[in-house]
Order: sequence, then structure tokens, then C-alpha cells
Amino acid sequence: MKKYRLGVVGQGSRGRGMFRWFSENFEDIVPTAACDIVPKFWYETKENDMTMAERMPQVTFYEDFDEMMAKADLDILMVETPATNHADFCEKGLKAGVHVYSDIPTVRSLEEAQRLWKAQQASDAMFMSGSTTCGWGFILELQNLYKKGLLGEPVAMEAEYIHDCRSLWEATPWRKPHVKWGSMPIRYCTHSLGPLLSILKEDLRKVYCVTTGSKVTDNEFANDYNSAFFQTDSGVVVRMTASFINNCAGCNHSYRIYGTKGYFERIPDKGEGRPPKTIFSSTVSDEMKKLTELPIDFSPYTSEFGKRFESKAANSGHGGADVFLMQWFMEALRSGAKEAPITLRDGLRMTIPGIYAAESVIQGGKTLTIRYPWDDDFEEDAKTYTKTYTN
Repeated sequence: MKKYRLGVVGQGSRGRGMFRWFSENFEDIVPTAACDIVPKFWYETKENDMTMAERMPQVTFYEDFDEMMAKADLDILMVETPATNHADFCEKGLKAGVHVYSDIPTVRSLEEAQRLWKAQQASDAMFMSGSTTCGWGFILELQNLYKKGLLGEPVAMEAEYIHDCRSLWEATPWRKPHVKWGSMPIRYCTHSLGPLLSILKEDLRKVYCVTTGSKVTDNEFANDYNSAFFQTDSGVVVRMTASFINNCAGCNHSYRIYGTKGYFERIPDKGEGRPPKTIFSSTVSDEMKKLTELPIDFSPYTSEFGKRFESKAANSGHGGADVFLMQWFMEALRSGAKEAPITLRDGLRMTIPGIYAAESVIQGGKTLTIRYPWDDDFEEDAKTYTKTYTN
């Protein structure tokens, strides 16, 4: 059996959990190296009365990422750093010929997108866009319904991500608004756009976005609420709303797809005994011509496709999606596949529109054309917009 030497950068609670699960559940994974600028995460922070150093004594801990890459001889790199700094680590991993499993958003800026895309094009290593809601059970079922032709082609799509994150500011400081344009929630669009784009063949090409500014708190840099309208070249409309400062309890993700032959909706948990629902109708199915509730939830193992990995099911990490995506990634790697199940291109398609949406806000709600690294004229945008949306 081929063995894969695994390293991880980012040892917050998520990074520790992902690294531990990956290492303990795959016989062909050899946990080798871990890196963080905060050594106490490895040597002092205890979970179940054990530190990571005690739990995994065979792993070498590094405070310097370049040193780890030079010495650890890795086959797989997991990037579990804060959402604002994935690209540099991923780029170095790809340039070293190491397979990369990265959290999303994939990049923070168009300049990063350009660098990372070039690194991937020049590398034989696999890049997996992990930590996406594309691993949720009801999203896998959406993809299944689309593939069967029951939905037809999308006409319009909607997604909402409503989550009051103020309680997380201390534990994850990157979430707290601290610069003028640095914390618009529309930038964190991957959880919303990823599932929609998984059944949309076209890239999003236009965007118009607005903001409320800061009204709920006295944080002068906050943007409490953003709403963006995207459109493809053929006219498919995608609306996305994101709010991370609000007085709505819970973490609410909702999705709606209006198809030429059907309708799909995920209604989130509203509390007070109102559980989440997934409903669907199709004009080509006698059984589903009326709205029908589907018996499926967050867990990927409740879907037909997800059952293939049920023997190692785990419901932690985005409702089980994280572990499922790891399993899917390892299946592709072992098979010798050329590409990961969710590629870098997929990750950029669900990340870059949020960057342009934020730029639309900066420009007073101007409608902008969205470009990608595979477009000939992308480089000019990367030079033009990087300064404004990173300040």
C-alpha cells in the first residue's frame, strides 16, 4: 500500500481536529509535520487531557512554514489557516509538487488568484478545494436531481448566509471588522455560491452589490449586510445575501433554484420546533409535480452518493461535510486521478465573484464585469483592484 506523508499548516481548533481525523482514519496516511506561529496550540492546548504533542509524538512541529516544506518531504499539505491567508501556503505547496487540500475561500485577492492559478497550471500536484458546503447531503441530492434531468437548467438561483459572528470575534480575530473595506460579508461567499455553481455550467460574469454599512454595532469598519446580484452571459440570475452582524439567532443557510423543469429549496432551521426542510418539485416526475419534502439533511451519508463513504462516517465539521470531502479527495488521489473532485478552478469560481462584489460596494454599487485567471484580460483587473480591496 502506498503511503502518503501528511503535513498541516494552521493549528487552531479546526486544524488540530482535521489533522487528527485524517491521521487516525486512513491507513495510508503517515502524519509527519505540523506548523503554526503559535507553539502552544501544539504543546500546551489540551483536548481530552492530551496535547497534540502528546497524542502524536511522531509528528515534527515547526514554527516556520518554509522550514517544514524544506525538511518534511510531504506528499499532502493541509492548509487550515484563517480564511484570510490560504493562497501563499497553497502556492508553495504546489510549487514543491505536494498535493494540496485547502480550506476556502481559496484566495483573498485577484493577485493571489493569478499566482495560485499559474502555480497549479505548472504543477502535476492535485489541488482540492475543501471545507465547502458542497459536501452537505441536501446539496449532493441537488446535484443528483440535476444530473437526472429532473430540474432542467437553472434560470435563477438564490442563497443566503445569515450568521451573527460577534461571539466568534475573540476566538477568531480575522472575523472582526478592523479596516475600512476588509470585512464585507459578501467576500465569504463560497459556502453559498459553491453549491449553486456545482450545477451551473457557466461562470458568473456581472455583479452589482450593496451594503448597509455599520448600523447594528458601533464598529466603524463593519458592513452588517451585503446583497449581490450576479448574472451569467446567458442571463441566469444569482442573488446572494450575507450578514455576519445581526440579531438573528443561529447560523442560517438557505438555497433556492428555479429550473426550467423544477424547483429546489433548502429552508434552514428557524428554531422553536421548526426543523430545516428540503423541498423539490419537477414537471417531469409524476410523483413530484407538487412540492415534495425530501428525506435528507446535512449529513452527506443521507444522500445516495455519500453512502459510498458511510463506513467512516463522522458528523463533525460542517455537519459531516469536511470528513466526507477528505474521503472523496483520498479516493481520487489513490485512483491516480488527474484532478481533485473539487478543483482549484471550482474554488476560484466560488471565491472570485465575492471579491468583485466587494469592489462593487467600494465603487458605490457599480455593475462590474467578473473575470477569472483563465480569461485573457484578467491580469489587468488583478493589478487594478488588489490595492482597494485589501486595504
